[in-house]
Amino acid sequence: MRSSWLIRQVLRRFILPSGKLLLAAVVLNSLLSLVSTASIAIVEPIFRVLFGYGQAPPPPVPSDPMGQLKHAIFGTIASWLMGPTAQTTLVRLGAVVFALFLCKNVLKYASALLSVQVEEGIIKRIRDALVSRLVRLPVGYFSGQRTGELMSVVTNDVLTLNASMVGASLTLVRESLQALLFMVLLVALSWELTLIALSSSLISLVLIRTATKYLRRYGSRMQVTLANSMAILQELLSSIRIVKAFSAEERMAEAFARETSAYVRSALKHQRVMALLPGINELLAIGALTVVLIVGGQHVLAGQMQPYELLTFLFCLFAVMAPIAAVLHSISQLQRGLVAAERIFRILGQEPTVRSGRLPVPTSWQELRVEAVSFWYRPGSPVLQNISFVLERGRKIAIVGASGCGKSTLLDLLIRFYDPQQGRILLDGIDIREFRLEDYRALFGIVPQEAPLFNDTVANNIRFGAPEATIEEIVRAARLANAHDFIVELPHGYDTIVGDRGVLLSGGQRQRIAIARALVRNPAILLFDEATSALDAEAERTVQHAIDQALHGRSAIIVAHRLSTILHADEILVLDRGRIVERGTHAELLARGGLYARLWALQLSQPSLTPANGES
Repeated sequence: MRSSWLIRQVLRRFILPSGKLLLAAVVLNSLLSLVSTASIAIVEPIFRVLFGYGQAPPPPVPSDPMGQLKHAIFGTIASWLMGPTAQTTLVRLGAVVFALFLCKNVLKYASALLSVQVEEGIIKRIRDALVSRLVRLPVGYFSGQRTGELMSVVTNDVLTLNASMVGASLTLVRESLQALLFMVLLVALSWELTLIALSSSLISLVLIRTATKYLRRYGSRMQVTLANSMAILQELLSSIRIVKAFSAEERMAEAFARETSAYVRSALKHQRVMALLPGINELLAIGALTVVLIVGGQHVLAGQMQPYELLTFLFCLFAVMAPIAAVLHSISQLQRGLVAAERIFRILGQEPTVRSGRLPVPTSWQELRVEAVSFWYRPGSPVLQNISFVLERGRKIAIVGASGCGKSTLLDLLIRFYDPQQGRILLDGIDIREFRLEDYRALFGIVPQEAPLFNDTVANNIRFGAPEATIEEIVRAARLANAHDFIVELPHGYDTIVGDRGVLLSGGQRQRIAIARALVRNPAILLFDEATSALDAEAERTVQHAIDQALHGRSAIIVAHRLSTILHADEILVLDRGRIVERGTHAELLARGGLYARLWALQLSQPSLTPANGES
C-alpha cells in the first residue's frame, strides 16, 4: 500500500506536470519500439530468399487464426519487398534494412534528448519542491536534523529517484512495448514454441518477487549510509578549524570511511541480487531456447514448419531477451527508487508549525507586549515560564542571565521562529499570529552572536535582507554600522568576496557587516543576541560603538552576556531558569542587591570586562 501511494505521489506531483514532454517521449519511444521490431521482422523475407523460397508462389491464406496472423504480418511484408528476381529482392531488402536502422538511430537520438529534458525537468521540480518546503519549516525542525542528511536527500535521493523510477518508467514503457511486439511476431510464427519460451519468463517473475524485499532492504541501507557520509563530510568541512585544532583529522576521516565502507557493503549485497537475476534469467531463457530449437527442429523435419520460419523465430527469440531483461531490471530498480521516494516525501510531508496570518502590520505601532508566555521544546522541560513585559516604541530593553536561562529562545519567540505553547505576544493589542509572517518579520533587524555571511560580495551580504537596496543605502547602513572604513580598504571594496561564512574577514568585521545587514532594511525593532560576546576586547569596543550608533532613535531588545554593554537600557530583565526574577534600570537593580548585582560584581572582578567609563 505504501509503495503504491509513493508511486502515485511521484506521478501526480512531479511526472505528470511534464505531461506534454512526457507524452512526446512516450510517442518517440513507442515509434522506436515499432521500428526496432520492424528491423527484426524483416529477417523473415531475407531468410525466405536465402533458402530459395523467394520466387515461390505465395501460399494460400490459412484458415486458422494463428495462420491468418502470420500471413497478415509476414505475407504483407513479403508482398511489399519481393521483386521479380532474387537479386532485386535482396537489393530492396538491403535498402529497407539500411532505412530502418537509419530511422531507428534518428529516433533513438531524438528520444534520448527528449528523455533527458523530461528527467532533468523532473529532477528540478523535486529539488525545488524540497527546498521550498525546507525553507518554510520552523527552526525547530532543523535542530533535530543533520544538515548533511538533508543535503543528501536533495542531491543523492533525488538522483536515485529519477534514475530508478522516472528513467526506469520510460525504459519500462519502451521495452515493454517492444517485448509485446516481439511476442506478437513469435505467436504468429508458432504459438506452441512461444508457450515453451514463456515458461522461463514465469519463473523469472517469481524470482523477482522473491528478490524485491532484499533489494529494498539493501537499497534503504545504501541511502542511509550515503546520507550519513554526507553529514560527516558537511560537519568536517564546516568545522575544519576545530578538527585541526584538536588533531581530529584521522578520527573524522575514519568516521567517514566507516560510513563509506557500510555503503560499499550494502551496495555489494544489492548488486549481488541485481547481478544474479540477469544471469539466472539468461540461463532460463537459453534453456527455453534449447527446447525451442529441439521441438522446432522436429517440426521442420516433419514438414510442419518451414526452415526460414524456425530461423526467424529463433532470431526474434534472441531479440526479445534484451527488452525482457530491461523490463525485469527496471522493475528491480524501482525498489531503490521507492526508498528514495520515501525519504523525499518524509520531508515534503512536514507541515510548518508557524503559519502566516492575514492581517497587515500597522505602520505606526506603539507597543509590543509579551503576556504570560511559556515555552518548551520537550514536554515537562519548560524553557520559559510566565514571561511578561512591554516594549514601547523607541525604548530599549535588555535581557540578561546565565547561559541556558532562555534569553535566545525569547528572541526566537518574538521573531516567530516558534510560537509559545502558553500565553501570547501582542502588537498593539493584536496577537502576532494574526499578521502576515513576512510583514511581521520585516519589523525586525536581528544581529546574532555568530554572524554567518554568504560566499558573496560585501554589498550582496548587506543587501541580503533588502534585495532592492541601492548602493547608496548599502553605504549608509555600513556607515551606521561603523563598517564603511574597513570595507573600502578591502581589495575590491564593496565587491570583495568574503569567503564561505565570511572566513576572509575578522570576527569584528563580520559582526559589523551583520549590523549593516540588519540596518539596511530600516527595521522598527533591532534584536541583538549577544552580538559582542564572541569578540576580543578591542573588537568588542568597535562593534559596541557600531551598536550604539545603530540604536539611536530605534526600539531594541538586547540580549547581553557582558553587562557593560547595556548600562543605558530603559529596562533590564533578569532571567533565571526561564523566569523573570528581576526588572528595572541598571542603578535600580544594583541597589536591589539581587542576582543582577551578583552578576555585575562577578564581571567587575574580571579586568577585561570592566566598563571603560568606570560606571558601577
